[in-house]
Amino acid sequence: MIRSAVFLTILLAAERILAAPALPRDVQAFVQNAEACEHIAGEWDSDLPKAQRIEITLAIKKYCAPARYQLSHLMEKYKKNPLILKTISKHAYDSVKSYTEVDASDDCDA
Repeated sequence: MIRSAVFLTILLAAERILAAPALPRDVQAFVQNAEACEHIAGEWDSDLPKAQRIEITLAIKKYCAPARYQLSHLMEKYKKNPLILKTISKHAYDSVKSYTEVDASDDCDA
């Protein structure tokens, strides 16, 4: 009985995923960068060793810089598509919107 319920739940979830319209590749790339940016930005702590702070800063730059550029570009590109705009807005985290480029070594001299 439990096995059947689990199977049914998985089947219904898969059906919803497959039925959902696929996002354009540029939006998929933005979502991936924004998710990584948000996660990595949350790892930052000024009490970490300098090497870790540099590593995190470089990772933030790797994901947040493209996500910030993509955000403004995609908002303009898809301004007439409310479904895609909803997805973009859902991933427009503060870490993406407030990102400013910093030099990893300058940022970590504390």
